[in-house]
Amino acid sequence: MNFKRLQKLRADLKAEDPSVRRAAAEALSDGDERAIYPLIQALRDENPGVQDAAMRSLINIGGEVTAYMVIPLLREDALIRNTAYVILREIGELSLLAGLLKDKDDDIRKFAIDLMTEIGDPGACRHLGPMLKDPNPNVRAAAVKAVGRLGCPDSLKVLINALKDEEWVCFAALEALAEVKDPAAVDPLTELLYGSSEAIRYSVIEALGKIGTHEAAAVLKEFIKDASELEKKAIIKSLTEIGLTPDMKDLSETLMEMLKSDDGEETLTALKGLVSIGCYDAIPAIVDKGGSLDPSHPDELEMLTVFKESLLRFGCSERLIDVIVSPETKYRGKVLAIEALGKMRCRKAVPNLIEVIRSPARDVRRAGAAALGDLHDEAEMFDALLSATEDSDGHVRKAAVVALGRLRDPSAYDALYELYMAEPYRDVKEEIVRALMRIDEKRFVSRIEDHDEYTKEMIARFSEDRDVIITLSKDASPSVRVSAVLSLARVPADERTVRTIRDATRDPDADVRKAAAQCIEEMGCCRDALADLLKDGDMWVRLYALRALASSNGAESVATIISMLHDPAVPVVLEAIEVLSGIDDPEALKALDALREHENPDIREKIAEALDSAW
Repeated sequence: MNFKRLQKLRADLKAEDPSVRRAAAEALSDGDERAIYPLIQALRDENPGVQDAAMRSLINIGGEVTAYMVIPLLREDALIRNTAYVILREIGELSLLAGLLKDKDDDIRKFAIDLMTEIGDPGACRHLGPMLKDPNPNVRAAAVKAVGRLGCPDSLKVLINALKDEEWVCFAALEALAEVKDPAAVDPLTELLYGSSEAIRYSVIEALGKIGTHEAAAVLKEFIKDASELEKKAIIKSLTEIGLTPDMKDLSETLMEMLKSDDGEETLTALKGLVSIGCYDAIPAIVDKGGSLDPSHPDELEMLTVFKESLLRFGCSERLIDVIVSPETKYRGKVLAIEALGKMRCRKAVPNLIEVIRSPARDVRRAGAAALGDLHDEAEMFDALLSATEDSDGHVRKAAVVALGRLRDPSAYDALYELYMAEPYRDVKEEIVRALMRIDEKRFVSRIEDHDEYTKEMIARFSEDRDVIITLSKDASPSVRVSAVLSLARVPADERTVRTIRDATRDPDADVRKAAAQCIEEMGCCRDALADLLKDGDMWVRLYALRALASSNGAESVATIISMLHDPAVPVVLEAIEVLSGIDDPEALKALDALREHENPDIREKIAEALDSAW
């Protein structure tokens, strides 16, 4: 950076406009040592944006000189001190920080150790030995943490010795031992477990849980007999982290108490623990607590997911099956249990699921019918599902219809057809049509002329029969023709399919022509038909034709796509810009550049974005 440029930027740092000051601070990041002092001054600017820019520029300049000049800021007020801390951490000059370990100020010595720890260079270990004997406990605690984090030589010995220091240093050592996870620490930690300080005991329990060995688990299991209630919960949390086993059922009582807690973390620990020890007697309580959660609240919805997963881990158990018909289970709990049984396809639960779809509670009936639908090969539930199609609740009828469709039992056809004729709700009617077509598509479609427009649309969407779809593509209703043409992309193409798509490009209805363009894009056929669609009188037909052209041979059709930049409809022009921006062709860029000053602001903005990304 030349002197003149440097002087200009230094002057801009004193401008009245904060945006000018911020820009100057950002530009000085390319400077040398001459930029350091003005940037340090800018850290005191009243504008946070200027402060941040100055900090980042000092980090970018870096080096020993920057670190040397920033170190004195550690003695300033909290804001400047914290900023200096960030700069020194990012620069990472250990040699300068080592000199601070002899500073008279306790805080400065601690800052130096904390910085060494965050920089993470094991080379700092050679400076930390004397700090373990520092007269200030905060400094000693910081040194103990650093030894553990940096993995210094003999770190285990150092950390174990620190356990004998005063409480604050002991806490730091426990935290470090929990991170190191060395099994050799279990014995010295066991001694502390029987000490007089409850706070220390609690931290030891957590550390043993993090170490996670069988020996650590054995120590915790032994101590639980003498532990306070608070300590018992901490022990169970630690044991859960290590891994509870079925032989630890004596912990079930405490786990059940924790399940009742309003503390989310305790509840999660209890769930994990109860599942791990295989406490099936806890299932009713889990169902009850899970059922009390409100899925409309995001936090509770997340917790509800954990409850569902916990029930799934218990598997298809008798206790879970019994819960859904128990008069003691609240209805939302029953829904939770029913959904779990359905998801795991618990065939043993079929008799009880049949019973619940006769429940007076609407949501229970809905869940029961849906669960039976997941068990789509159980003949014994057929009558119950057929009965559920007459339920007063549309959701129950819908779930029952879905289930019957999965069963594909021909004996359900007539009942479903009667329901189809009477059903008032469209979403239920849609599932009835889907079910009827699964059971006997040929029979249902044979009466195609008797069906209304909406039903024909559904047939066109659901059918896999090319002949049916082609027939419907010629229906009198434009909406039916649209559904049929879109469905042609789902069936294997042959000469008739291609001919039908070409016919659709000449359909009198614009929505059908648009559907034809979409079909061409998906199938990659009939590209020559796009020429007429690109000149169509309907804006959306032209837009979808443009997309189809771009997806099939955009690079070979640059001239045609460029011509669409002059389309009278703004959305078409925007689509053409989007397409051209993805084509590596000088002519495409030239055409976009020519429209840089377009009268429409949306087009100008889109052109600018496209050119910026290209260049």
